[in-house]
Amino acid sequence: MRAIVSLVVSVALAACGASGWPEFGTARELPPVGEYHGRPGPEGGTLLRPASQRVTHEAGYGFSLGHCGLHSPVDVDGSFWEALDGTDASGAPLDLDSDSEMINATAGSIVVVGDELRFQTETGSAVRFSRHAGEKEFPGCD
Repeated sequence: MRAIVSLVVSVALAACGASGWPEFGTARELPPVGEYHGRPGPEGGTLLRPASQRVTHEAGYGFSLGHCGLHSPVDVDGSFWEALDGTDASGAPLDLDSDSEMINATAGSIVVVGDELRFQTETGSAVRFSRHAGEKEFPGCD
């Protein structure tokens, strides 16, 4: 199964290069994320500090959105990230609040380029993120 997942991620990474993203080869495994210690946030969610380790920029890593999709913490390279926009495999704009891949756990690959993170799903949808400074509040999710 791991070989199949690696092949799918490698194909997704190659597709990134074809769409103008840097060629970043075979997906690496992300370093483990530390423990989160949350506290109540001002908007009723949970405030968290990033717990991820730095990664090599412009290198591809296997990555999955959490159970709540883009509402789950995206904690990579020592920072949380804010989704900016996205496109589906055909290049059409994604609705980040309703697209099924964006509101559920979804596997794919990521790359950090400067202060931007790029995520591509196994089906070819792509999302751009900007780096979030410091702690971030996350809403509850069913």
